[in-house]
Amino acid sequence: MTSIAGESPVAILLGGGGARAAYQVGALRAIAQIHGRRGEIPFPIVCGTSAGAINAVALALNADDFRRGVARLMRWWRRMAVDDIYQTDFGSISRHSAQFLASVLTGSRPPPGVASLLDNSPLAHLITREFDFGHLASHIERRRLRALSINATSYSSGHAVTFFEGAAEIGQWQRTRRRGERTRLSHAHLLASTAIPFLFPAGRINGEYFMDGSVRQLAPLSAPLNLGARRVVVLAVGQFNGQGSHDDAPPAYPSFAQAAGHALSTVFLDNLAMDVERMVQVNRLMDLLPATSATAAKVPFGHVDALVLAPSRDLGTLALEHAHRLPSAVRTLLRALGSTHGTGANLTSYLLFDRGFCRALLHLGYEDTIKRRDEVAAFLAGATNPAPLLPPNFG
Repeated sequence: MTSIAGESPVAILLGGGGARAAYQVGALRAIAQIHGRRGEIPFPIVCGTSAGAINAVALALNADDFRRGVARLMRWWRRMAVDDIYQTDFGSISRHSAQFLASVLTGSRPPPGVASLLDNSPLAHLITREFDFGHLASHIERRRLRALSINATSYSSGHAVTFFEGAAEIGQWQRTRRRGERTRLSHAHLLASTAIPFLFPAGRINGEYFMDGSVRQLAPLSAPLNLGARRVVVLAVGQFNGQGSHDDAPPAYPSFAQAAGHALSTVFLDNLAMDVERMVQVNRLMDLLPATSATAAKVPFGHVDALVLAPSRDLGTLALEHAHRLPSAVRTLLRALGSTHGTGANLTSYLLFDRGFCRALLHLGYEDTIKRRDEVAAFLAGATNPAPLLPPNFG
């Protein structure tokens, strides 16, 4: 755990998960409703990774009006289309994926502009059009916002890097295979954080290549704690207690999509679940120590209050209900990879940037969170809790 001292603001942690990040926005809509018309964002520290970083940036850039920021995210995700994120025409899909796979199998250098299975240039255009990072410094200067952080993973060092822009008193940090680096955040950091290996091309920052920030993020709670928080709202994008098979048929040999889906679930979900578990154990140990003993022993960590919000149902199963809406070229590719049935559906759920699926996630996120209205309201009001407020499906 991270060194923390004194009173501190509330942080919100928005993890990665591709299209699943729409669930976070539904939860944010419920939080905004519970919070009421109180103007500024209730989370002065905003931390995002991968697709969650896109949501984090939108909140931070609207730090002066939380409800406006959430409303803009709602509109953005409600009109989402797959071709807003990556090229979906048959020519682009077949040419891009075939050339990339051929280079992987032969060990040769891929053609210029072909560094992944999918071409995410539409996402780059979307991010550039939607976000003006110039507002960030003003919000920080006026103390509406303490810090915004975006996580990415270095291809060179393998380190998880938390790029942050925030109050002058926040220092950089260095831990085992992870660090916090002060910078002026930009569109390049968002593209780097969302660069899922193999699927999307690497992002480049100051001459160094980066991949999705979830890949080596072994301690997701590290960023908000290092930025000064002792209270954290965690918006997850999957069930922590795993999933069952969706098929009644006898098990078949695992497909590429099953392997990739489980790998992505490890990246997006497992590290977060383990870090929350560690926090639970540290909280229990701290609660056993008299306050005077902890102070005398100069214990470098303390109790952390956390509210964890996560889906009440398996999002892979939900994705299968909407997979038919994908462009035909994408369906063909995913079918070839084995991502249209069983646990292979996890891969589909990460790539299904379809407005039907996204609207279903927005609805689920809102309903799941509004059912926990009393817990959310108490947490926002400053209530302490002996253990994190976990979702019912926390395994």
